Amino acid sequence: MRFGTSKNTNVKNTDKSNRKKTWKNYVRALGQLFHDVPALLPTAFFSSVWDALFPYIEIMLSAEILNELTSQNPDKKRAILLAVLMVVLIYLGLLLMTFFNLYVDVLKYKAMKLVDRSAAVKAWQMDYEILAEPKVHEIRSMIGRWHYRHGLIAIINEIDCIIYALFSIGVSVALAVEFFQAKATGSGTLAVFLNHWSAPILFVIMFGVTTWYRIWASEKIHKRDYQAQQDAKEADNQLSGLLEACCFEYQRGKDLRLFHAQKQMSEKLRALYQELTQNYEKNIGYARIKEVIMVLLEQVFRLLVYLFVGLKAAFGAVGVGSILKYTGMVYQLGNGIHALFYGIQDIHQNGRYINDYYGYLDMENATAQGTLPVTREIQENYELEFRNVTFTYPGNTVPSLENVSCTLKKGEKLAVVGPNGSGKSTFIKLLCRLYDPQEGQILLNGVDIREYNYDEYLKLFSTVFQDFQLFAFLLGENVAADHIYIEEKAQDALENAGFGERLKTLQDGLRTELFNFFSQEGVELSGGEQQKVAVARCLYKDAPYAILDEPTAALDPIAEADLYQRMNKFVEGKGAIYISHRLSSCHFCDRILVFQEGRLVQEGTHAQLVHQEGLYERMWNAQAKYYQKK
Repeated sequence: MRFGTSKNTNVKNTDKSNRKKTWKNYVRALGQLFHDVPALLPTAFFSSVWDALFPYIEIMLSAEILNELTSQNPDKKRAILLAVLMVVLIYLGLLLMTFFNLYVDVLKYKAMKLVDRSAAVKAWQMDYEILAEPKVHEIRSMIGRWHYRHGLIAIINEIDCIIYALFSIGVSVALAVEFFQAKATGSGTLAVFLNHWSAPILFVIMFGVTTWYRIWASEKIHKRDYQAQQDAKEADNQLSGLLEACCFEYQRGKDLRLFHAQKQMSEKLRALYQELTQNYEKNIGYARIKEVIMVLLEQVFRLLVYLFVGLKAAFGAVGVGSILKYTGMVYQLGNGIHALFYGIQDIHQNGRYINDYYGYLDMENATAQGTLPVTREIQENYELEFRNVTFTYPGNTVPSLENVSCTLKKGEKLAVVGPNGSGKSTFIKLLCRLYDPQEGQILLNGVDIREYNYDEYLKLFSTVFQDFQLFAFLLGENVAADHIYIEEKAQDALENAGFGERLKTLQDGLRTELFNFFSQEGVELSGGEQQKVAVARCLYKDAPYAILDEPTAALDPIAEADLYQRMNKFVEGKGAIYISHRLSSCHFCDRILVFQEGRLVQEGTHAQLVHQEGLYERMWNAQAKYYQKK
């Protein structure tokens, strides 16, 4: 028994901790909404109050008009004035309601975009290693698709439900008290029952059963709906990614058409749609059964209410027009209580999404920031060392780098070569601290690089990655990686990267829009031209160490030779690493590192390695025959 009690206690403590965390995050969410869009919460409050009170204008005035017309001495003039007043108030009320609803929608849209921005900013600030994890990517993608349904923006709907409910219930309860205080005339059994205290008790019991079922069923439906979304998260993300990649990104249209891949894509989309449909159909079928019972109970209760109010009117307790008032009151009371518990349930259900959102924002970076400054002395006289470094990507079992040791000195130009998958790019990612090694150390002047300030350490490197990205910004902004840049410096960088002739053909020069995402006049660059712009970005940064990962993959041999000559001039006196499948860059490098299956298998100069039996000699001979004269 002690073990069972301990387990139950732990579960209760966990539930209590989770509830405390959820409410804390709700308060945090309200604070964020108020900070980002100050007018949203007050406007939503007044909109909800008016939505709750507005129906009673028609209910109360309609009842007064009908009572007036059915009285023994009807005052038609008063009835007409009441009718005109009702029309005017309804018209003005609808205008006010429309204004509030539209204004709230505008503010909600603004808040939604700010929420998306906060998630994007977190992604920029997140460790590359964490951001690359599929689960983190799934959460980020789901946040972008919540829109108004879940998360912070859904809180506005929940506030609307709660405020609407409280005011609706308050007015309806006041009318209900008035209704039950009205006494039926007569001494018959039915009249006695209508005046007996048990009548309101029976009314409350029937109302309670109907309301309880609505709440219970809604909670079950909400819970199943959340679980269905969690089960479908992976397929949903795959579907969105496939649609974006194959249907919305025009760059992939060439391969899609030339290889007639439309059928393959269609089949994959169909399979994903089917998986999602099957998952949601179970939830929809469950919800339909609950909703049918819910509607049946509500209609039975409403029928009994009409009968009860009608009998009270028949026995003279209320006027004929009051039938409209009190049946409307019951209807609004039902809506109010349902909205109240629906809002509370939504808060409970949405708490999971709020926790997911702040769980994403609160993810701590694993990369050590360090405190040591990278001083000017270090930048001018540095030595980097890999010491027994081993690294395995998350989810993999085979190391991408294994027990690698080497040194990188200032002013030394290195070539890093090897087959695909040999660990060349991983070597660079570790050097640039996109990942940290699981074993071994990377040292800067004898100190572990994790002890240096992270941002200052990154300033050591100008890098062109194999999968570099240009953005749909101005050409000059792409070169500088900033919207503020020195035009002369950006132009020199482009010319030194071999882009000078192409630059002369661009009417707007550095202010040329790249791609057509934001401008129909955006310029599309070829693969080689994009690579030159990426190299120009590397030159513009002018860091102490330059790293080019496959810098000439999209260039012809003449352009490749020209680029290497330019780069040699640029990195004079600096350190540089060239990663390439083409071994032509190895001629002018001081040293060559040869990787195979994650290991550093050879090291030396071109003259040494080309005459040494091994991988480099085989790669060189395999490529040299294509350049030899016959």
